[in-house]
Amino acid sequence: MDARIALPELMYLSPTTREKAVAIAQELLRSTNISPREAVSKAILIAKNWAVKNVNRRVWKRLKSVEKELI
Repeated sequence: MDARIALPELMYLSPTTREKAVAIAQELLRSTNISPREAVSKAILIAKNWAVKNVNRRVWKRLKSVEKELI
């Protein structure tokens, strides 16, 4: 994948989300016939959704544990 295409769009993501997006983009490029720009854009959206779900689960678990400690 061309780093010049990926760099501006990926630099605003966290390192973990960026790694996930790059892996997804590479998989999209291997499996489908789409342009690198489309693959990166799609991968960023997928990685952002993954990150939000991941953070929400962690926050929910933390809130539940605090709630149990209070009871």
